[in-house]
Amino acid sequence: MLSIRCCKFSVQVVEYYLHNFKHLRLYSTDSSNQIPKFPNQSYTNYLVHNLGFSHQQAQSISTKVANKYADYSKFSGNANSVIDFLKQNGFDDTHIKKAVSSFPRILAANVDQTLKPKFQLFQDHGFSESNLVSVISSSPFIVSKRMDPIIRDLRAILGSTDNLIKFFRKPNLFISQSALANLNSNIALLNKEYGIDINVIRNAILQFPGAYLKDTEFFRNTMVRVEKELGIPRNSGMFVYGIRLLCCFSKKGIESKCQVFKSFGWTEYDVSELMRGNPLIFQMSEENIRKKLGFLMTELGYKPDFLATRFMLLSCSLENRLVPRHRVVLFLKEKGLLDYNFYTATKKTEKEFLTILIEPFKEDAPGLLELYQSSKGHSNIDAISRRC
Repeated sequence: MLSIRCCKFSVQVVEYYLHNFKHLRLYSTDSSNQIPKFPNQSYTNYLVHNLGFSHQQAQSISTKVANKYADYSKFSGNANSVIDFLKQNGFDDTHIKKAVSSFPRILAANVDQTLKPKFQLFQDHGFSESNLVSVISSSPFIVSKRMDPIIRDLRAILGSTDNLIKFFRKPNLFISQSALANLNSNIALLNKEYGIDINVIRNAILQFPGAYLKDTEFFRNTMVRVEKELGIPRNSGMFVYGIRLLCCFSKKGIESKCQVFKSFGWTEYDVSELMRGNPLIFQMSEENIRKKLGFLMTELGYKPDFLATRFMLLSCSLENRLVPRHRVVLFLKEKGLLDYNFYTATKKTEKEFLTILIEPFKEDAPGLLELYQSSKGHSNIDAISRRC
């Protein structure tokens, strides 16, 4: 019995050291073997050396392309052809890398049977070379789909080639035949039953197409909820944005954001006023809402009823618009150069703001432009005791 146990023990010891010897060889520090030997190593090396991916990125992508091509030599030959074709059609290394990241199997596409006909199809529908680069680098998986009937029908729905191009520029967006049927039905609901102008509908689709590709029954219920729950009438320009809000967020999520406003002293009426004025404000994160309310109410002293009807203040970027412009307005007031209303200043375009509040004071306030530019990107401000 003892000898048998010893024998078993010896076998286990040998197996243990053999296992660890293989492990040590796998991660050897020898300069010729610094890169671990992973499955699909040849594919990984190709992605690293030819497209500039990191080893970690390439390892993830290589699995997807290796599943298509078990023979590496066939893969590399086809991938070289795909890359050459894309470069001949205006793609640079960044565009190609972006496309491969989101759809690795584009490297396995047949250039003559798939890519050339697909590119020609888009060109026949008015897409320029730069349009194609933008569209395919953002949503490369469309090269694997049958697009002719979809493009034709979408062109009719959206009304122009320009709108069609804008639609396809949306990243990672693909529309199937069933989604296209939903889109047609939902447009009919909005236009024929609710009387919403077709151009308003088209603009809404281009801004957030996902909401309008939903199942028609779900979409109809959403339209009803916009009026009942959000209080936005169908004749309001905000109605389509109410649809977008309800398609993006749950009822519980929206209510949670309403509670943030109420924690700053807003009444139910104030929140409803804001919702009717601009429902997209409720797409902001709760943290972003708190920061803006903290600045506008705690620092500047604005009241809920004022902000509820001047919703642009809550729509603006805190770091790139509200804080920098407030600093300029406050600086001019303190120097006795100009007493300007902060709310009016936020409504100006960048060009108008520079023309009215920066350019005329170059001599009297030489550091004003630098103050404005250096304030961008920062939301922390000194305590401000008075309202502009």
